[in-house]
Amino acid sequence: MSGRDYLTIGEVVEALESAHPDLSISKVRFLEEEGLITPERTAGGYRKFSSDDVGRIEMILRLQKDHFLPLAIIRDKLADYDKGKVPPELRGGMSGRSEKVSLPLENAETVLVEDAPTQLGLPVSFVKELEEFHLIELVDGSHGSEITRADVNVLHAAWDLRRFGVEPRHLRMYETFAEREATFFAQILTPAFRHRTPETRQKLIEALTGLSELTGQLKGDLLHKALGAHFEDLV
Repeated sequence: MSGRDYLTIGEVVEALESAHPDLSISKVRFLEEEGLITPERTAGGYRKFSSDDVGRIEMILRLQKDHFLPLAIIRDKLADYDKGKVPPELRGGMSGRSEKVSLPLENAETVLVEDAPTQLGLPVSFVKELEEFHLIELVDGSHGSEITRADVNVLHAAWDLRRFGVEPRHLRMYETFAEREATFFAQILTPAFRHRTPETRQKLIEALTGLSELTGQLKGDLLHKALGAHFEDLV
């Protein structure tokens, strides 16, 4: 950041990628569109992210990743924070590189479906609806059906989309595409990583991460271009 007191959007992603490897430029743009962050702009229209902006982004990411909170609840948490009230989920340290705070699901890999309202802030009926459309897959636990950690994120994303009139039945195409993309990745990488040693396993993880990031960016760019064709008066 030599010669200036702000970061560009690409530099923000680079600065946070070690702690949040799934962060992308599209994700930062989305947080701005949702009104969760409000970076200033240069005279040329480029975003300027101050240290406070970067800290706020990491706050949001921690609330999503560590506490599985949906955007609607995160928005309320940020409103409290702006009023000087630190959310309890973030009291383990407020610096931008703070260590992991206590998690609601810290000692469990799954959440009981019946505990979804208290643990996740989501109704059981919504969990069942996503299962019916095969967007999540519940597992049998000793005390009943359970939700895996991976599906918690799917649940929150699907719940947030309801604000735009997007229902679970509309999301089947994403599940289908994800399965096709995973099959495509397997076809590309399996021959090169057929023998799974600790070393090749780590390289496979790195390859999958790189592929996911690049294809995620490509999908975001293609979507942005396609939206331009449909909403020409807005671009």
